[in-house]
Amino acid sequence: MPSSFSNDAEFSKLLAGREDVALVGLMLELATDAAPDLNAEKCQAQLQQLGAKARQRIAALPRGEALRDRLAAISRLLYVDEGFRGNRDEYYDPRNSLLHEVVERRLGIPITLAIVYQAVAASAGVDVQGVGAPGHFVLRAEDDASSWYVDPFGGGDVLDAAACRQRIEEMTGQACVVGPEDLPAATTAEIAVRVLRNLKAAYALEEQWCEALAVQERLVLLLPDAPLERRDLGLVYLRSGKPHAALSTLEEFSRDCAPQEARQLAPYLRTARRMVAEMN
Repeated sequence: MPSSFSNDAEFSKLLAGREDVALVGLMLELATDAAPDLNAEKCQAQLQQLGAKARQRIAALPRGEALRDRLAAISRLLYVDEGFRGNRDEYYDPRNSLLHEVVERRLGIPITLAIVYQAVAASAGVDVQGVGAPGHFVLRAEDDASSWYVDPFGGGDVLDAAACRQRIEEMTGQACVVGPEDLPAATTAEIAVRVLRNLKAAYALEEQWCEALAVQERLVLLLPDAPLERRDLGLVYLRSGKPHAALSTLEEFSRDCAPQEARQLAPYLRTARRMVAEMN
């Protein structure tokens, strides 16, 4: 593991396959790559304050109030009173994938808004789980009598399963894209990978390759059996001015890849070799 990640307690737990990973703490560790001076304690305190407000809202409901009403109370707190919303105008702003920025700016994308919602709901005694549906991230809550979904990007709308599938199809623009089997709870590792890939895409769009490097290094650690992530690491090394690391990483990938992939990679290998030669 790169030394820059060795002190990340939650990330280390995740790599070790442990189940006691604190999701908020993990997200703040990922955000530290982009903001080394971020105040993690401040962000944790802000979420705790929101959680305390949510507990008050839930306590004020009539005893035995239905799960849907408890979820609706949390949604009103976050999306009406506190002003959280999906950043539709600048969806690929990297800040939308950094938890401390989402909490501070009240702007995010589905998965980071879901992480905020989940943390606040947990403080109020409402268990919600992330669901990595195709093309959209939602939340699910269940009790003995009912199952409900929350759209964190859609103002916290509380939906039944049919309405949730319809919402996802509206978001993706594809009919019949979601079946019941596509709505399982996401693991912490799956959430981390999805956040990192969103951040990777955001940095790539802005050609912020130095910022993308730590993101790609984490993806390689989390997905050791995904060769394309290792290829992408080599390309990010190259674009961020690290030709030696790029050359060794890309040569390793090219030894085992398909001939067509090797041909596509050849110009990048030539560039890396030229840059290495110029540095010697």
